[in-house]
Amino acid sequence: MSLRYYIFLLFFTFTLWTCSEKEVIIPEFTLPDSDRVVLVEKLTGVSCPNCPAGSAELERMKVEFGDNIAVVSIYTPFLGQPKPNSKYDFRTEFGIQIENQLGLYLGKPAASINRKLFPGEEYLPIANLGRWASYVLDELEDFSPIKIESNREYNSITRELEIDFSILSNTHMEGDFRFTVYLVESGIIDPQENPGGVIDNYVHNNVLRAVLSSVNGDVLSSQISPLNSLNRSYTFTLPDEDGWWVAENCTVVAYVSERTSEGTEVIQASKFNLVN
Repeated sequence: MSLRYYIFLLFFTFTLWTCSEKEVIIPEFTLPDSDRVVLVEKLTGVSCPNCPAGSAELERMKVEFGDNIAVVSIYTPFLGQPKPNSKYDFRTEFGIQIENQLGLYLGKPAASINRKLFPGEEYLPIANLGRWASYVLDELEDFSPIKIESNREYNSITRELEIDFSILSNTHMEGDFRFTVYLVESGIIDPQENPGGVIDNYVHNNVLRAVLSSVNGDVLSSQISPLNSLNRSYTFTLPDEDGWWVAENCTVVAYVSERTSEGTEVIQASKFNLVN
């Protein structure tokens, strides 16, 4: 056999070897070992066709991140007007104030992650829902010095809720610290616009229903230290149930934030069901 034949055979064998399919191993997602609970505030609306996609992404993230994420859906006037056959109006004055706090955004749905302005982002509420999970993961890489403990009592007869909070820190901190408490409700069935038209029996989840504190956050202290816990108490009476205000579907979301000259950033959040 000629030398040219051996060279061809060697080249052919090498080509087959390099073109053979290799298995690509994708590492399994592992949730960081973090005690942090990340606050996600989503701006949404009943007349927003793209908003169901944002809601679906948040439901996926709730499964992925579990107890490390607290979600609040805030309905505001922009794309928030009810449909002709809507029973409820999810827009609230609370929501309008929160939207003003979060500032400009490109369009709905848009979500703020811990009220943090991430590198490369122009606005706090992020309209690209594909980035939400990665930013939550970034926040979970850091441990929070704050721990929020709670004790609540709910009277199913009077529908009165009483909550006692204790805010603790494992380090000395100084700043303008605020405490905010939301009441949210899931499982509310009412129309929602989507790209294909209106879904009459759409299930609205994580809907902001009330703010038990000041919307701007109640002043905690200028100092938080391991030596002393800060205590706050709140009461709220649920209106009569009428398809919504279902106590079993309600969740309390609370968070500690720090206000600076550059804005307000969430340090730690907490969530628990209204009914045990």
